Amino acid sequence: MTTPGKKSAVRPNRGSSLRPRAESPRRHFLYVDVTKDEHKKIQAYCVEQKISVSQFLADLMIKDALKTKPKRKRKVTIRAEFELTPEEQEKLELLIRLRNKGSIGQFIHELLQPNLEVQRLHAPVETMPLRYYLSQDEHETITKHIAGKGMAARNYGVTLALKAIDKARNKQK
Repeated sequence: MTTPGKKSAVRPNRGSSLRPRAESPRRHFLYVDVTKDEHKKIQAYCVEQKISVSQFLADLMIKDALKTKPKRKRKVTIRAEFELTPEEQEKLELLIRLRNKGSIGQFIHELLQPNLEVQRLHAPVETMPLRYYLSQDEHETITKHIAGKGMAARNYGVTLALKAIDKARNKQK
């Protein structure tokens, strides 16, 4: 018996193949914390791909954990663009000079550095948990991999998911 007005659950993997069987039952699970907008984006992608959210997240995390990554020692250059009024630009130039920095990039890097060195990042965002199921071996592999990242498991999975969705969307264009 269903209550009137209540929507039926969306089953993204309807008609699609299921994940391959693991050696042991998938009794272990991990959570990712997503905002409402992120949840909608992930849900829409999974419906489009005809896979469950759990399968999508688990496959992403397993793939990332098993991928051999060379030690990341090469630095990455990031370019930020933002608009300032002429008065704000003059103040920024003065701040750069007063802090003995050679460029805006060095100044911004100095401001961001304390936040980048924090082991666990936190922000006051309203989130909801999404659970994905793993076998014991998969769970061990992923937890060991995430421990080396210095990022909370609940945030790392979302970061991977959003990157994968954006990458897939860009390929379609």
